[in-house]
Amino acid sequence: MSDAVPVMKMSMQRRAVSNEDREILKRLSEVRTADVIDALDRYNFHDSTIMSEEIRPLFNDIKMVGIALTIRLTKNREPIPSMTPEEYDNYAVEWYETKNNADLFLKIAEPGHVLVVDGGGYTKVGFWGSYLSLMAMDRGIVGVVIDGGCRDVAEVRRERFPVFCRWIGRTETIGRLVLRPEDVNIPVTVGDVLVEPGDFVMGDDDGVVVIPREIADPVSKRALRQFQEDRMNQKPYLDKFGIRL
Repeated sequence: MSDAVPVMKMSMQRRAVSNEDREILKRLSEVRTADVIDALDRYNFHDSTIMSEEIRPLFNDIKMVGIALTIRLTKNREPIPSMTPEEYDNYAVEWYETKNNADLFLKIAEPGHVLVVDGGGYTKVGFWGSYLSLMAMDRGIVGVVIDGGCRDVAEVRRERFPVFCRWIGRTETIGRLVLRPEDVNIPVTVGDVLVEPGDFVMGDDDGVVVIPREIADPVSKRALRQFQEDRMNQKPYLDKFGIRL
């Protein structure tokens, strides 16, 4: 028991968004994932921080830039007792209070955070949904990347909360996925990429890329420079064809 206490304290630690972070986020908000990936190449990060192409945006014309707050879900291995529908209702309430409580990450989230979720590999589960999107929006969370499923898809699309996920899931987490206090704000692997708490995360219609915190400042500057040069080269054609980007 004594060994577990410091792990929980460390994993639940808040990471406030600093003024330097805001400058990096501002630059990243002006560019495309392609610009960031090209900039990462120049700092010798070739593909290692580009998430799998299977992690896709839930809707088009999407943009998300933020700082990673990481979450790890694990598959439940406890047997589910046989219950009446009424007993199951009580069981479900207890499950969300004790084994999959969103407050574990919502209460430490800061405006500007992106939730990065290892979904536990359970293909049928829709861990994310329209209600969680609304709660996240209320906390100032700017998006979620889940190596797992999302449900209530039509509603999430109408909410316009940026969601990137591997598949569409339809079941609840009850009896299937567990979230423990020590599973928040720890290194996770999502979309085949290692994500550390506090890394910068960016997503658009092309997919998701992670910018390691230690190189986020120069990468964001290089990406902005590339974007501006690209726009300058495009401008004669954009003007000629009356295209606004």
